[in-house]
Amino acid sequence: MKKIILAAVLAAASLNLQAVPLFVGSYQVNDGPWWTTNPDVYSATEAAALIFGGSDTDYFISIIDSLDYTTITHTGWYDGWGEHSGMEFDENYSLDVGNDGYQFPSATNSARSAYVHDGLNDSFVNYVWTSDVNVPEPAGIALLGLGLLGVGFSIRKRKA
Repeated sequence: MKKIILAAVLAAASLNLQAVPLFVGSYQVNDGPWWTTNPDVYSATEAAALIFGGSDTDYFISIIDSLDYTTITHTGWYDGWGEHSGMEFDENYSLDVGNDGYQFPSATNSARSAYVHDGLNDSFVNYVWTSDVNVPEPAGIALLGLGLLGVGFSIRKRKA
């Protein structure tokens, strides 16, 4: 009986879980609130949390339209007050000099947000991934199978 329990414990312990990002969706920078309403300034991850729920630390952002999580850029598109060329910054970046909101910055180049309807067109899209998914590694699945097979043989030997 001790061998069976040991084999079962070893089989369960061999199942390593690996965090794999899961694609959640996307948003356009200009889907945000109108700049004339003086909205808050958002980083790309803060905008994702606002749209999809949860915390900004739950998300990764990419400017590349790909469902392959190995191409996540960890950058997002941003619009700036008085500068509407679509700028790429880190996914956690935002700029609000003076903390006055987006409409009332102290000068050009003093407010940048990943979620504001100002001067960008629809082509500036941030793709959102979450890190809240754990899946077994292939090697862990194989080891679990071998461990369960060992448990089966132990039980069969015992009955014989």
